[in-house]
Amino acid sequence: MQTRILLLLLLLSVGAANAATGIDSVPETVRDTVPRKRLSLKPTTDFDQRFSFIEKEGVNIWGYRIGVLVNEKFKTGIGGYFLQQETAGIKVDADGIPFNQLKKSLYFGTIYYEPFLFRRKRWEMSMVFELGYGKAVLDSSNKIRGRFLTKTETQVFIPAGMGYSVNFIIPDMRGLHFLTYMGLNGMIGLRKAVFESDLKYNFDGWYWSIGTAIFLDKIFTDIKYGRNKNKTGN
Repeated sequence: MQTRILLLLLLLSVGAANAATGIDSVPETVRDTVPRKRLSLKPTTDFDQRFSFIEKEGVNIWGYRIGVLVNEKFKTGIGGYFLQQETAGIKVDADGIPFNQLKKSLYFGTIYYEPFLFRRKRWEMSMVFELGYGKAVLDSSNKIRGRFLTKTETQVFIPAGMGYSVNFIIPDMRGLHFLTYMGLNGMIGLRKAVFESDLKYNFDGWYWSIGTAIFLDKIFTDIKYGRNKNKTGN
């Protein structure tokens, strides 16, 4: 009880001393002199077609990403991908149909984080980290004793990957400013299945991508700049 009273008296004495000397008990904060930077979010989107090899056969992994550009420093969002690969045995029946047929399908979504390494007027480079979740489907057909027997197996598929991405931006030309919203994209990376499926997809390996790019964030910036310009009357 005595300790509480002493603490209370001490607090009261400090408050009285501050009031007598004209000292404000709440010091000025740094935010009074340094303005806090506002959070900047801009939408982004990417067509994402990746080329690779699975079991020494060329395949295309088709995908699409949507996300946001945060403070002009990194992108984050979600993506969706699918892959289909069909193989057939050498032996065929009288109708020319292979005795053995196999169809592999992958369907998965990802979350990604893409920090920029460099951003220049005509090009930009970033790293891509992603983790996904989906399913692997294996459809097989085998002709046994004159009859085709089909079987479908489905398992969970958890892929991860990292890579490097480079965007080349079309220069601004008089009367053709809209072309600056487009460019070329190149990507190279390494992928791996975190969960080893019994279907033996052999998904692990390198991938690369070359295609067009649409810079939705630049469209958003121009629209916002146009609105601010109209407000100021400049």
